[in-house]
Amino acid sequence: MVFDFHYVITSFITAVHYIPVTLALSLIPLFIGIVFGTLIAVCRKFRIRFIAPLADIIIPVVKGIPLVLHLFIMNFLILKPFDLLAQYYAWADVIRFMDKVYIAIIAISIYAVIIISETMRSALMSVSEGQYEACYSVGLTRWQALRRVVLPQVFPVAIPVLGNNLIGLIKGSSVVYLITVVDVMNGALTTAQINYRFLEAYIAAALIYWGICLLTERLFAVWENHMKKYQLGSAKNNLRQEVL
Repeated sequence: MVFDFHYVITSFITAVHYIPVTLALSLIPLFIGIVFGTLIAVCRKFRIRFIAPLADIIIPVVKGIPLVLHLFIMNFLILKPFDLLAQYYAWADVIRFMDKVYIAIIAISIYAVIIISETMRSALMSVSEGQYEACYSVGLTRWQALRRVVLPQVFPVAIPVLGNNLIGLIKGSSVVYLITVVDVMNGALTTAQINYRFLEAYIAAALIYWGICLLTERLFAVWENHMKKYQLGSAKNNLRQEVL
């Protein structure tokens, strides 16, 4: 079968309509990962009782499991209780009409929390212990030191890696087609299932993913340059105000 660029364009146009789904599967887990990943990183940094030892056990285990297995595990863990309820109450349509986008978001979010917690922990370690001691010496509590001095320095350091994390989530979200979620990948393949032009469909999906990742990289580069202007100035001003 001769390669036909016309089918690339057809698959591309079809897949473009599902870009919002791919972005939702990436940006929502990124936001959840930043919030909870930062909390976990802080707990591990200060060795908070119960939370830090538990995180030390869970994080290496979750990191060692591929994202596609996270997806399958969460799919069965979430659907099994609904399946039992459907059998008990004769809800035959519950499983059939359940939107699996939410299952995919949950699975990818758990993975994102673990990955981003490691990113934030590395960024926290980049701040010297002397800055914590300086904060404590002027009467700041641990939370005040984090909020006013440490975190303003941590996030600029973490931004490049967070950009890579987001790119990884965008590319990793393509596996959701395995649980019948229609994203960019599955959208491109819908045309290939009719005309059997799978190579053209894969190339169309690759072009879209490449464009999204390129734009993401550029946006994070702009954000990084913007944050660097205030990285040290903000922390020093906050500390100076507390001293005065």
